[in-house]
Amino acid sequence: MRRLLAAMRTDALLQQRNQLYAISVGVALVTGGALAWLSPVDMVHRTVPMTLLLFVGGSTLLYVVAMILLERAHGTLSAAVVSPLRPAEYLASKVLTLGALATLEGVLIAGGALLVLSREGDVIWPRPLPFAAGLVALSVMHVLVGVILVVRYQRIMQALLPMGAIATVLQLPAFWFVGALDHRAWLLIPSGGPTMLVRGAFTPLTPWESTYAVLFTALPCLALAVWALRAFHRHVVLEGR
Repeated sequence: MRRLLAAMRTDALLQQRNQLYAISVGVALVTGGALAWLSPVDMVHRTVPMTLLLFVGGSTLLYVVAMILLERAHGTLSAAVVSPLRPAEYLASKVLTLGALATLEGVLIAGGALLVLSREGDVIWPRPLPFAAGLVALSVMHVLVGVILVVRYQRIMQALLPMGAIATVLQLPAFWFVGALDHRAWLLIPSGGPTMLVRGAFTPLTPWESTYAVLFTALPCLALAVWALRAFHRHVVLEGR
């Protein structure tokens, strides 16, 4: 636990020094303002989940890729491999710190937009528990995907194209939630589960939607955690870089 807490303090400090907090707040304010401007009041149960998947998911993926590649360039990733810090603790620190940052960004986006829209009429405010669960799971999922991706690369230019392709696929369910895509097959993409939880915070879900939201949140996150740990062990620990 002490090693994990020390790693989290170091990660938080590095994120602060690299202006991730300022960037995240700026992105949240701009995105929340755009959402309030573009979204009808009676459509927030659709537009808020879509926006969180598109922007919180996308920015989280970028944050984790950038931070780990920065650590690799500065040699701190190699140092972490030979330190007493275990790989699971290293990854847990990334998940907790970057996940918390992404969750804060999502709260600012949704809260800011709903506050502005409340001036135009009655808005649906989300129930805190499912909203928080969906947003946290969405953040964690993208951190884990980012780890799985980035440990294979040495430089940001190598990672940009595959990161963009993966982000595009993960964001496709967003368009189902606003009705632009109507086939449920789009929900087979793992990011649909946490996004459905967010939607359930605004409007009651049908039985199949509730089952889907829980299963397609828990199972992909568990599988991604195992995959991320194995990828880190293979591409960082065994290769010694």
